[in-house]
Amino acid sequence: MNDKTQDPSVRRSPDHPIALGTAFSLLSALCVLVPGVGAQEVPSVLTLEDAVRLARENNPAFLIQENDLGPAGWQVREAYGRFLPRVDANGSVAYTGAGVQRIGTLDFGAQSTDWYSSSYSLNVSWTLNGSTLFGLSSARADREAVEARVDAAAFDLESQVALRYMAALRARDGVDVARRQLERAEQNAQLVQGRVATGAAPGTDGKQSEVDLGRAQVEVIQAERIFREAQLMLMEQVGLSLGEGVDLVSEFQVFEPDWDRDELLAQALGGNPSLSAAEAQVRASRASLRQARSSYFPSLTVSTGLSGNALQALNEDFLVTTAESRVGDQAASCRLLNDISSGLSQPLAGYPQDCSGLVFTDRMRAELLAQNDAFPFDVTKNPLSLRLTLSIPVFTGFARQRQVAEASAAAHDAEHSRRAEDLRLRTAVTQAFDNLVSAFRVVALEERNRGVAEEQLQLQQRRYALGAAPLLELLDAQTSMSTAEQAYLNARYDFHWNLIRLEAAVGRPLRTR
Repeated sequence: MNDKTQDPSVRRSPDHPIALGTAFSLLSALCVLVPGVGAQEVPSVLTLEDAVRLARENNPAFLIQENDLGPAGWQVREAYGRFLPRVDANGSVAYTGAGVQRIGTLDFGAQSTDWYSSSYSLNVSWTLNGSTLFGLSSARADREAVEARVDAAAFDLESQVALRYMAALRARDGVDVARRQLERAEQNAQLVQGRVATGAAPGTDGKQSEVDLGRAQVEVIQAERIFREAQLMLMEQVGLSLGEGVDLVSEFQVFEPDWDRDELLAQALGGNPSLSAAEAQVRASRASLRQARSSYFPSLTVSTGLSGNALQALNEDFLVTTAESRVGDQAASCRLLNDISSGLSQPLAGYPQDCSGLVFTDRMRAELLAQNDAFPFDVTKNPLSLRLTLSIPVFTGFARQRQVAEASAAAHDAEHSRRAEDLRLRTAVTQAFDNLVSAFRVVALEERNRGVAEEQLQLQQRRYALGAAPLLELLDAQTSMSTAEQAYLNARYDFHWNLIRLEAAVGRPLRTR
């Protein structure tokens, strides 16, 4: 469909991660760095190849499709990542003030000091289930389906741009036809006015020629409006707002289509991007069905973890007082048991004991305060834990059955869609090829009709100048000439439009490069 052979592969823009700052002055720089945000320089001369290239870079609908490539790629990476263990690292610091601790109506007593606390945990888990086993193939199939859809969208965009480009060329040539019609109307008006001035023709002929000239002027205005509208439609398809004065310079010749229809049909069924996208969707839906059925498989999970915590009291006097009280209680208990043992006929085993060593010393105080200085990094490690879990789903409230049914329906829908696309392409290729052959024959006939109409007009102009023909025959010849010229224009562009439709159905360019 373009003037030159193009690579059918789709240009895929790389990701551009940009850190957004808070300064408003950076926004203008972002408009330049991010693709599609900044203004696109538009050439003053536009070929069909340029239009297709610009459309791939700027058409919003196509860019929306192309943006799906990034998430599809990360979906595959995520599927690979499911075979790796999951690692969670947690850390926390806390402050607890002194006071009475209550939960509802329960009173847990007064807290005599403020506390700092910190903790950490490192948990590692690895899970193997049906979703992990079949998720990778499903993600790959989904990515291939997205890529196929983007390829199909790119080829369809090329066809749509070519149709819009042809429509703009046809409208431009329509302006030329209207202007030539205006020139012939002006020539006829001069001819008629000359005869009216000499009295060789009635004044009504002059008025009629003026009416005919006015109609020709209206046709020029309408043709120019249609051309401007066609340019706007082309630029909308390209995805840019082009300024005035853009020249469409691609030229296309009419040629005899000598392809074999069965061969074209085989090419369409073997490589049309839309059919390839439908087949990729079938593979993706089947992979999703296998993944849904794997929900009946058991799940194996292995997990382990490390953890630790640190606790520090802010009121050191509270710690010293508590420790002194605890040592004093131990000494009193020792003396009490000694007294009890001495009063018995048979002393207690191990008694009496020496209670003189149960005193709170300065060394004990220093060690206590050193141990209290733990926040936030002098943590106490907890023992390593290891867990192995085997989970067998028994009943999930028919959720699995619903998921499998939905995946099965989607797989069948994809197969029906692929078959529908196959039938559509068969019809499209056959119809477009037949229309193209017919259009080629019509072009030859309309070209001959235009030549005959031009000869007829010249003859009637000479006859009217000699007074051998009435004005009505001259106007009829002029109308026939305009009709023949318009019909020839329509026939030529019908040929090009049908060729574009045939290329879209076959799935590859067919025009001679």
